[in-house]
Amino acid sequence: MVVDKSLFGVLLGEQGRCAVGPGTVEGLEQKIVTRDAGDSRERQEYEVHVKRAILIVACLSHGLMASAVAPKSLDVEFQETIRPFLGRYCIACHGKDKPKAKLSLSEWVSRRAVASDAQRLELVLEKLEARSMPPKKALPQPNVAQRRAVVDWIRRLRRDEADRNAGDPGPVLARRLSNSEYDYTIRDLTGVDIRPTREFPLDPANEAGFDNSGESLAMTPALLNKYLAAARRVADHLVLTHNSVTFAPHPVVADTDRDKFCIQRIVDFYRRQPTDYSSYLKAAWTYRHRQRLGQPEVTIEAVAGKAKSVQATCPNSCDC
Repeated sequence: MVVDKSLFGVLLGEQGRCAVGPGTVEGLEQKIVTRDAGDSRERQEYEVHVKRAILIVACLSHGLMASAVAPKSLDVEFQETIRPFLGRYCIACHGKDKPKAKLSLSEWVSRRAVASDAQRLELVLEKLEARSMPPKKALPQPNVAQRRAVVDWIRRLRRDEADRNAGDPGPVLARRLSNSEYDYTIRDLTGVDIRPTREFPLDPANEAGFDNSGESLAMTPALLNKYLAAARRVADHLVLTHNSVTFAPHPVVADTDRDKFCIQRIVDFYRRQPTDYSSYLKAAWTYRHRQRLGQPEVTIEAVAGKAKSVQATCPNSCDC
């Protein structure tokens, strides 16, 4: 396949410099000379390569044009846009002599001076975005484009300063759970406040006073043994029921411990009930033993009436 050298003449100007511009693709199309290679296959291959060249040139042209409109540097834009804006709309009220609201902008003579005055910079940005500065009665007033240019410049300056001062936070260390976090985790998993870290040493704090950082929460062999012992103590609270497992608020390592747990569950069940069953039980006992109490003719309604909180519902159907 023969490629016309004039294709490259469109891409390169004098002394071999790149001469890609908005009219490059059109010029390239005009420079293409379709040659009769004597074979249709070669002609087709030639056309494919030409189309690829046109696509590459179009992408390259777009990239170069995008880079040609890169934003100005913060220093240049400050001298060309920000400083004239301050001189025309701000310094009259916020100059060196008796500045209004004790806000002096006379020291803003360079980008570095503005960047070092972060507190007043935030205040100026807030006022510009709220359109409260310059005040409406002040003349002349900046137009929307001028105000937007200053706001955009301040935001760019803040991002630039943040990137400049970000620094390296250093490695993020893997850490263990703190004592409190471990206690809360066991409580959430078991439903019982066992607090297995009661015998753990206190968590050390870092330089900032926090006790949950990786640099302070290290794991030592002695502490690992305490974690294993704590896990055994948590396992001692495990109780097997007829269809699942649960955890008791006290260790269950003997039959008496299981009995204690079961009795406590019954007590807790009645404590959770909103009804006081003692009056019902006493009324039922009184009616059942009415003969021995010397009240053979007493009715269940009468017994319930004395108890007040008990209502008789089945005087004849109960097995009393």
